[in-house]
Amino acid sequence: MTSGLYRDYYFINGRLSWPEAQSYCRAKYTDLATVESMDDVNRLVSSVGAGYSGSVWIGLKRVTQKRWGWSYGDDTIAQYTAWQNGEPSSTNECGFLAYGNWRTYKCSDLIYFACYNGTGYTMLTMWMNWTDAQSYCRQHYIDLPTIHNSAELTQINSAVSFSAWLWIGLFKDSWEWSDKWDWFFRFWAAGQPSQSAGSGDCAGMSLTKSGKWASYSCSLQQPFICYGGTTFPYIYQYMNESMTWQDAQSYCRARFTDLATVDTMDDLNSLINTVDPAYSGSVWIGLQNGAEKRWIWSMGNGVLSNYSFWNPGEPNGDGDCVFSTYGNWSDESCSTVLPFLCFNDSTGFTIINTALTWRDAQSYCRQYHTDLASINSVEQQQMISTQSSLWIGLFLDSWGWSDQGNHSFRYWAPDQPPLSSVSGDCAGLSTADSGKWAQYSCNLQQNFICYGDDRFIKKQIVQIKLSCKDKCTLNDPTIQTVFLNEINEKLRSLGLESEGKISWKQSEDEEVFHEETILPIN
Repeated sequence: MTSGLYRDYYFINGRLSWPEAQSYCRAKYTDLATVESMDDVNRLVSSVGAGYSGSVWIGLKRVTQKRWGWSYGDDTIAQYTAWQNGEPSSTNECGFLAYGNWRTYKCSDLIYFACYNGTGYTMLTMWMNWTDAQSYCRQHYIDLPTIHNSAELTQINSAVSFSAWLWIGLFKDSWEWSDKWDWFFRFWAAGQPSQSAGSGDCAGMSLTKSGKWASYSCSLQQPFICYGGTTFPYIYQYMNESMTWQDAQSYCRARFTDLATVDTMDDLNSLINTVDPAYSGSVWIGLQNGAEKRWIWSMGNGVLSNYSFWNPGEPNGDGDCVFSTYGNWSDESCSTVLPFLCFNDSTGFTIINTALTWRDAQSYCRQYHTDLASINSVEQQQMISTQSSLWIGLFLDSWGWSDQGNHSFRYWAPDQPPLSSVSGDCAGLSTADSGKWAQYSCNLQQNFICYGDDRFIKKQIVQIKLSCKDKCTLNDPTIQTVFLNEINEKLRSLGLESEGKISWKQSEDEEVFHEETILPIN
């Protein structure tokens, strides 16, 4: 069995170290690839472009703590075990079944083994080490046996020789997935992972070895595979009408999805291109100031993750921006000038030794690279552990998106938002300042941008009947314009206005209204 999760895989043909690839995947997708079955392995191989035949990073890394798990992937040891007294051994790292109980042996030793065939178990009287037995079972059956409970232990004991020593799927493992997924499926090549010093603590998949895995130095630069849903571009709708922020929010929620959310510089450029070129003011977006401050990342990949590397006593309120000292963090005034760490989608981490304020460092990274770097793993921290002082992309923020999205991308103009801001202030985008953002009173009336598919906007034709006591001149364009204005005002009062797109439908004789003939009643 597997967890039942289906992951979409994305091959990234850019060469980064494992920590840099992890940072990229977490910012753009979900994480580096997690694999939990042979079907996943085959899809992983298929995701790689035909023109590449080397190795690629996946999301597996070596950790210090070793745990017992099952070859098929299940993490059930905490719920059920059947160890012989005195087991498991602290030195042996593979498990076998004998006399109804689990015991441990050196993985290189040769004994018989059992395979799981989907409904039961088959005993194989061939001498193999644990790794070769695993490969044989995966090729000819499903995998080495997993034993979840006493009923399955009874079933396998009745299917095999009670006194025979048989490899089962138990093995001791020191690797974990980047996304912390508790799944023990492994697909190592022969002799892997290497246990020799300096052999590498990060896993790559080899295209020349049918997708088998090997351990490499984490600093090796190579392509990689991410999983998860890519962030699809927003469909923005510019509204050429002035409203307060709250009214604009209600309007967008009623007709589209919400006021505009912005995740990336690409989103920002799309947003700017949505605005009528003739308009040169500011427009509402969906960002509003709140009471709670949070540490978030400039690159837009959310709030502080499970990893944080604060120096003792930090953060201590010195400022709203963060710098790294030998890999550990301290908060500091954003106006302090320091060297800084950029992240580039193609080349990874880049140290810039020019001292700038945090905001200027952010602007530099966005102009010449991708953004100020996020640090969300031990491996990434270790890459800057020799650097004395570097701005990183972490900053304190009290703003949130109207759609409740957990996106931390910000694009403030210099000195924005002002330090004197109060709860309830709202953000607008300036078309005259390259799309930079500024804070405004939420009661200000200005144009705005919604996001969401416009497929729900329908063109409707409505027939109306008008009557008048005196001579009617309803086809007079002046009178028709007056009627349209009144209808628009009525729709506006009901919250149903249609951006001035209401018009009269003319028939073939170019008339809008036709006098109704009333036949006499006999």
